[in-house]
Amino acid sequence: MTHVGNVREHNEDAFFFDQDLGLFLVCDGMGGHAAGEVASAIAIKTIRERWSHSDTAEVADVWLDRGTAIAKKQLIASLREGVIAAHNAILAEGVRDPTKQGMGTTLVGAIVVGNELVFAHCGDSRAYIVRDGIAMQLTEDHTLLQRLLAAGIDVDVTGDGARFRSMLTNALGIGTECKVSTFVVPLADGDRFMLCSDGISEYVPENEVGEVLVKQPSPARAAQKLVDLALERGGGDNATAIVVRVLEAGETPVPAEQRRRDDLSISLCEIWSEKVTPQQRLRALRIAIPRDHAPGEVLPAHTLGDRVAWIVVEGEVQYEGEPCGPGAFLYPESLIGGSKIPDKEGLAVAKTEVRGVAIRSDDFRELCEDDSELGEALLDRLGQIIAAKKPRSVRPTLEVDPHGKTIAQAPTDPTMQALGNATTDPNMKVVSAAASDPSLSTSAIGRAATLPPPVAVPSSRTVETVVSLGRAATPPVGVPTTFPRAPSEPEIVIEMQADEPDDGVPSAAEDEPVITMTRGEEPEPPRAPEPPRAPPEPPPPIRAATSEPIKPLARSKRASEGWDD
Repeated sequence: MTHVGNVREHNEDAFFFDQDLGLFLVCDGMGGHAAGEVASAIAIKTIRERWSHSDTAEVADVWLDRGTAIAKKQLIASLREGVIAAHNAILAEGVRDPTKQGMGTTLVGAIVVGNELVFAHCGDSRAYIVRDGIAMQLTEDHTLLQRLLAAGIDVDVTGDGARFRSMLTNALGIGTECKVSTFVVPLADGDRFMLCSDGISEYVPENEVGEVLVKQPSPARAAQKLVDLALERGGGDNATAIVVRVLEAGETPVPAEQRRRDDLSISLCEIWSEKVTPQQRLRALRIAIPRDHAPGEVLPAHTLGDRVAWIVVEGEVQYEGEPCGPGAFLYPESLIGGSKIPDKEGLAVAKTEVRGVAIRSDDFRELCEDDSELGEALLDRLGQIIAAKKPRSVRPTLEVDPHGKTIAQAPTDPTMQALGNATTDPNMKVVSAAASDPSLSTSAIGRAATLPPPVAVPSSRTVETVVSLGRAATPPVGVPTTFPRAPSEPEIVIEMQADEPDDGVPSAAEDEPVITMTRGEEPEPPRAPEPPRAPPEPPPPIRAATSEPIKPLARSKRASEGWDD
């Protein structure tokens, strides 16, 4: 049903429907001087031809037969290409006839595929659904007002802000690029849909749309009632409405109770922040792929040819050591390119029969690129979820390699003590810029070197192990450090190894501290005590740090040999 309204001289709206094809289109042209009529007529003609073409039917059949992610993407792409073809046809007509340059049109269209209704949308024409007596707007207006509201800006729509309502940010024939929003709605018996131009939605609120569609005896009468209401309340624009009622949803319709449970479970998922509207969630779910899992079955992090995240719809899984039920979000890191996905031990396992929907990483990326506002909200929330996840605890184990210079990740020898967990020698003291210990000849500024206690090596042969401490615990360069040891214990030598770059000047960033532990031969039998020796002279005072480079030692020295200034 369409009407010119009470103000306009001609009707720039256009519509088309074919009940047998399950094809429904509404366009609202703009441009003035009859150019709006031309734009909407071109769009209706082009999209009708493309969507009813045998190529589109073949793609739809593949989706119905296989139900694969690739088939679904091909179907969405085919419908989007039909809309883009209409956009290009309008631009071409403007080039051919300069008097029509700048004309354009909105679009809201839908086509039945199996037991689903696939939508395409550009501009401020709208689609509504009435299910179980509740009406909901399915589309979001591509207007400046909607963008301001989405950004959290408070706009007075009853005052000066009302002008933003008619400022389109996206339409066919306007600009060189057209963004096509697409989404899929599973059908259920008794569903009612309405496609309309803004001449209806401006005067009839959402809740009243539901009342009209439910109370009127037929779709035609409901469409007529909506147009009449718009005319009674001003009729300042062309008014067009198409109403569709679903009598049978197909061979495998989802029961109403299960559908409600599924909708609730998906809405509980933490990926939907407060910034994501129900309409945006509906658009996002077009990339969701349903899958079932038996008890004990693993939910993979890589399947369907890509990395995937999961939303649990029904059932319970064991994930990260905890049971998770409907609404659980599994493997969020899979949606971020280049991030590490869980290994075998980190995968979720179905504890009961589980129904879930998979979201492929590549589909998620394309969704964010196609719908920038939705993509921004989803990526922001995804970052919060990943940042809040607790890292999986892995108990570190160490093994001393007697032939190399590394500590491998392997079970520790029972007679060895992990160096990383060893306590600081009680005879060692921290040297900082504010305090120094006269018993230590060190000059560390702002950091200190702590040493592990002597380590017993169960062998009579010579063993040498070099342990890298890392940059966080780098000892001073070329300055001695002493501590007591027993004759049968290994000697520990600390030295700074510096790589020589091409220019011959050592780089502090390339220095690497090492600890060398050497076990000598078996100690000799005890000898008679020697006479007491004179106490050693105190070590020289700590010299102030200078900017002159420190030449690394030619070789390492042991504590027993003493140190030179």
